[in-house]
Amino acid sequence: QAGLENLVDGVEPPDPDRLRTMLKQGERLGRLVTQLLDLSRLESGAIPLQRSAFEVRPVLEDAADESRLHAPHVQVSVSVEEPGLVADGDPERVHQVVANLLENAIRHSPTGGKVEVRARPEKGRVAIEVLDEGPGIPEEEASRVFERFYRADTARSSSVGGAGLGLAIARWIVDLHGGDIRAERRLPTGCRMVVL
Repeated sequence: QAGLENLVDGVEPPDPDRLRTMLKQGERLGRLVTQLLDLSRLESGAIPLQRSAFEVRPVLEDAADESRLHAPHVQVSVSVEEPGLVADGDPERVHQVVANLLENAIRHSPTGGKVEVRARPEKGRVAIEVLDEGPGIPEEEASRVFERFYRADTARSSSVGGAGLGLAIARWIVDLHGGDIRAERRLPTGCRMVVL
């Protein structure tokens, strides 16, 4: 805000790098407000699920395409084990879950790293996994990462990290579907988020 005030008042000349930083801060605040509103609506039951049978791949591809726009430093791939795999649920909300998991995975991935989104049939349902090559989540914190505002240790947080709402929202949506979401360590390094 101070930077913008200086620009408006003519105290400092416009600088593309500074403007980019301010834009990122504005986008981050916008995401935070959206996440808070989503969480509030989910908790109050104001967001009903619009369940239907839907093809999984297009939902995953859309979420991956969006994430690639914001993460040119990370490779994002999608693989679906069974062609034409169909799930029962709210495709818009499943997209939101995958987008939140991707945002989290990308945030913790090294430059040049790979993030994978996988889907496969499992026990009459569809399992979706998001895998990254980041530092991973300590085993003792794996269940806590889905709590509101929780941020794991310094290996999973940074000054540009999230507010700790994306995974909480993902869990709410998965719970509404009667599903399960969990975080697992990935060897030799990284994290695997599993939605079933």
